[in-house]
Amino acid sequence: MVTPLRESYRAHLRQRVLEAAYVETVEKGWDKVRVGHIATSIGAPRAMIYKEFGDKQGLGEALVLHEAERFLAGIKNVLTEFPVDAAGGIQASVRYTLAEAEKSPLLRAVLVSHRDSALDSGTFDTPSGMLPLITTSKRLLDVASDTLATWLHGQFPELDSVDVQDATDALVRLAVSHLALPGADAETTGRRISEVAFRYLGLLRTDGGGGEPAARLVR
Repeated sequence: MVTPLRESYRAHLRQRVLEAAYVETVEKGWDKVRVGHIATSIGAPRAMIYKEFGDKQGLGEALVLHEAERFLAGIKNVLTEFPVDAAGGIQASVRYTLAEAEKSPLLRAVLVSHRDSALDSGTFDTPSGMLPLITTSKRLLDVASDTLATWLHGQFPELDSVDVQDATDALVRLAVSHLALPGADAETTGRRISEVAFRYLGLLRTDGGGGEPAARLVR
């Protein structure tokens, strides 16, 4: 039976390995990451890292999923701040996505890898150097879209669920397209993208107030 202390140490080791792998990947690119160097940098036996992650591919998958989970948790936290403000929640979630992608080259790579044949950020040479990105990217976009759709449908249950899913999927992909080919600033982009979703769903912005949603159905 695994003792709490042993489990705690394992979780601590896993976190340290992921943090070190993230730094190595951002600085050098995944192709040049070496498990042995990570082990040396954190003072852990290489065998323990292999036992935890299996191999370098397993470490890469864990690294990408860790970054994806952090992003999705952030999106959910943003949306909880706008329980009755659909317009504000959509714009804030877009701004959060753009800001986080700017801060994290790895997250940016995950988000845009499904559509780019090569990344021009200067951090990753090609998506093939980080194979886990290819499969994780679509999964991350789908979960982000589902999260936003569930939140929006909770505010407007009278809307058709398929329409809501289509609108939020388009919204997420528009945000990702901005990452690959930036146009306006994050604030303007968030407003424009949310406007597309609102018009598609037949929603009209209002000034809010009195606890009412800052949007109303007009069709």
